[in-house]
Amino acid sequence: MSTRQHVEILPPHPLRAGYDRSLERGSIADRFQRRLEPANFNPGYLGDLTAQVERALRRDPSDETMRWRLAFLLLQNNATAAAVERAEELLAGATLPQAGRLARLVAGIRSRADRPRTGRRVRRVNWSINNRCPMSCQGCYNPFAAEQIDLAQAELIVGKLAAHGTSDLVLAGGDPLLWPPVFDVIDRAVAAGLKVGLDTTGYTLTAEKLARLRGLSSLRLPLDAVTRDVQRAFRRSPDDRLLDALLESLALCDAEGFDRVRVHTVASAANLRQLPELAEEVLSHPSVAQWVVFQWWGRRASPDTVRRLGVGVEAVREVVAGIRRDHPDREIHLAESGERELLNWMIQSSGQVVTFGSGAEEEFILGNLLTDEVEEILTHPILDFEAMARGIPVTPGTVFGPPDGAPDGAPDVPHGR
Repeated sequence: MSTRQHVEILPPHPLRAGYDRSLERGSIADRFQRRLEPANFNPGYLGDLTAQVERALRRDPSDETMRWRLAFLLLQNNATAAAVERAEELLAGATLPQAGRLARLVAGIRSRADRPRTGRRVRRVNWSINNRCPMSCQGCYNPFAAEQIDLAQAELIVGKLAAHGTSDLVLAGGDPLLWPPVFDVIDRAVAAGLKVGLDTTGYTLTAEKLARLRGLSSLRLPLDAVTRDVQRAFRRSPDDRLLDALLESLALCDAEGFDRVRVHTVASAANLRQLPELAEEVLSHPSVAQWVVFQWWGRRASPDTVRRLGVGVEAVREVVAGIRRDHPDREIHLAESGERELLNWMIQSSGQVVTFGSGAEEEFILGNLLTDEVEEILTHPILDFEAMARGIPVTPGTVFGPPDGAPDGAPDVPHGR
């Protein structure tokens, strides 16, 4: 293995580069643009900001920007059905483009209002269990929290998920391999009957760590390019040999006979032309059972980054279709950004549970598993069970059937090629 730099950072807020620096610090506009920072995205900060916006709106009820901000905050902070209704009222007749987008999201939430929310089961859960990472990827969409739970709290959450009947658990970060208790959490989850996938950068993977991960249903490793400059620029690593390190992790899985690797590739304007060549590399490894190509999702990126890396879905579909023709017997998935709205039920490193839409800054707090039961959180009006059923199961080669609690005769949800 190469010598790798030990880096553990709480990745900076991805929108920081797009902040309006001319705003008065502490003003409503400034506090609103900073609300997704790891230290701010919590009920306390959002509740205080909501009260501040309410006071401003009472002074000028016709201020459309303030109405949009209040609607957004109501949806983001443990929204009730009444909060969703009020958000709809605030957005009525909106002319601002961002207000129109939010109104369409509210319309989708309202359209699901009469569907049963009790007796449902969340089958696949994503857990950003560690808030530190050796990289700071371009447009990273993970909603990092400033707080980090301990092992006892993690075991409490695993117990709640198992008791609820969750079948698939994805442990991610940051990089969970930078958090030593993760091995105990994996053992506890597997013993409880959960299928566990581990999302890691692979940057610190060793033979010793891989031996501790034999109980996993899948190990997810990133690989985005065939050239060092493109790989490093996207993942923003201080290591100029990052590509070599990632390839060494794949080679380690080959050598150790770990055959449940799922490679993650983010397709952007920077690497789209490299994907066919990258496919030859990825699919040459006997350890790789599944390859997932994600259309780059700029929902937390600055406008400049979106312009530079954004790529249309048709272009990605065309490239992936060609790769599938060349490798017809391999399990290759395409995760389009438009299909990922409200798909994830994500636990943050603080225990807080969130989901997110596909638009900018659309992150919604649903509860906290340190204090709430899973069944309580599942009554949240923003949740879309049909969207969540589109998630790819943890174990390669399997599919989910219809959403739990769906009406009789609901179709299976297709995956894969």
